[in-house]
Amino acid sequence: MIKKIFHKAIDVSEEVGKDHVGAYAAQSAYFFMLCMIPIILLLLTLVQFTPVTKADVMTAVVQVFPSSVDSLIVSIVNQVYNQSMGIIPVTALVALWSAGKGVLAMTSGLNCIYGCHETRNYVFLRIRSTIYTVLFIVVILLLLVVSVFGNTLNIFITGHVKFLKPVADWLIERRAVITPVVMMGFSLLIYKFLPNRKDTFRRQIPGSVFTAVAWMVISWVFSVYVDIFRGFSDMYGSLTTIVLIMLWLYCCMYSILLGGELNKLTADKMFS
Repeated sequence: MIKKIFHKAIDVSEEVGKDHVGAYAAQSAYFFMLCMIPIILLLLTLVQFTPVTKADVMTAVVQVFPSSVDSLIVSIVNQVYNQSMGIIPVTALVALWSAGKGVLAMTSGLNCIYGCHETRNYVFLRIRSTIYTVLFIVVILLLLVVSVFGNTLNIFITGHVKFLKPVADWLIERRAVITPVVMMGFSLLIYKFLPNRKDTFRRQIPGSVFTAVAWMVISWVFSVYVDIFRGFSDMYGSLTTIVLIMLWLYCCMYSILLGGELNKLTADKMFS
């Protein structure tokens, strides 16, 4: 039994290498990370239309980012508050275009896993990638805030934005349920519609369950690391936050593609 499991694990490992899962995961994570800066700038710009003051924004971003980059963050916030509102559409387009490449990389990865050849129109793919990018950004920001930086953010909200504390408490208390439900639903859509093939939702369930569980484990590990360990800060200094988010994104993209591998391996056996 153990020998059979060992040989199966080797076969799966060879499939993962043959399908270039690591390369596609890195490519997806890179383009999503690339779009983070314009998205942050866009959000900071839109915050000006809310009751949140510039001082509140300054306090929030300084709390989240390392102290060594405080001056840079303050200068970015000042620039955003002083710039013209006409920059909003340009910022949004840059962000969506950059992140859309991440969705295309994931599409290519899933096509490679399932043995599909891309025949769809490129314009259609770009439009669809933009839609998925918006959904992906919402999911990533929600899970990043709730699962990874949830405890740190809750402490900040308790001290500075008390009217949001009930919402923050509700999200933190239920993050063990919110994370898998959101991730399962979104990964079902990914496996169903991104690859150039036709298949049922039912056959995507194994990979979706795996992705949801893997995403929870990855987020929990990074959350514990952020809350407890500080050695990473000594190694990377001011780049710590960026490196951690990049690693988190890479691991999450990798888990999504591994879920595709699981769907391929189990589909015929479980749903034939």
